[in-house]
Amino acid sequence: MYKGKKLNDQVLELIHNNWPIHVRETIQLLNWDPFDISNVSKIRYHFHELRKKEKIRTKKIGRALVAWPVEIEKLRLIHELLRE
Repeated sequence: MYKGKKLNDQVLELIHNNWPIHVRETIQLLNWDPFDISNVSKIRYHFHELRKKEKIRTKKIGRALVAWPVEIEKLRLIHELLRE
């Protein structure tokens, strides 16, 4: 089981490899119980920390918190500029 910085790095890697991804899906990829509320809280905390460090973007869709890498957001903006 990962803890602290190592868990933060693992969550970031999962987001990079599986975007867009939500908290419970991340928990499943870590082979943890997605219905254990403490697991949800841990991963949600890491989503918020990564967002504060500007490594990911997040959005609430219904009750799910969805995340994707910042690099994808930059590509989306470039795409919009080229389209105009």
